[in-house]
Amino acid sequence: MGDAVRIQVCVLCGEDPGRPDAVPPGRQLHDRLAAAVVAPRDGPGIAIEPVACMAVCDRPVTLAFRGRGKWSYLVGGADPDRDIADILAAGRAVAEAPHGIPRMDDRPPFFRNGVIGRLPPAPGDP
Repeated sequence: MGDAVRIQVCVLCGEDPGRPDAVPPGRQLHDRLAAAVVAPRDGPGIAIEPVACMAVCDRPVTLAFRGRGKWSYLVGGADPDRDIADILAAGRAVAEAPHGIPRMDDRPPFFRNGVIGRLPPAPGDP
């Protein structure tokens, strides 16, 4: 496996102001991903991180794939009931791609259909 990848999840996505005690779908996705991640035996892995807001409210649930020296992806429309395995597969594909740009065949449908944007690595980031 390549370098570690952080999957950042907007935990406020899908929040219902009319039901303040309901767990937002973004928080549900974060918690399910965190529970599903298992430390890999063969190299760096995937870290799941909560983010308070990514300002993409028209495309909940939103998450980002980020890795040192890799292109970053902002992806919307994730479903906490359906996309856990595909999100982790996308994280592995980004980690394994030399510059963080996985081949189209390595991108699960949720990833191919949900990309909002892609950002180059930060300057000076090897």
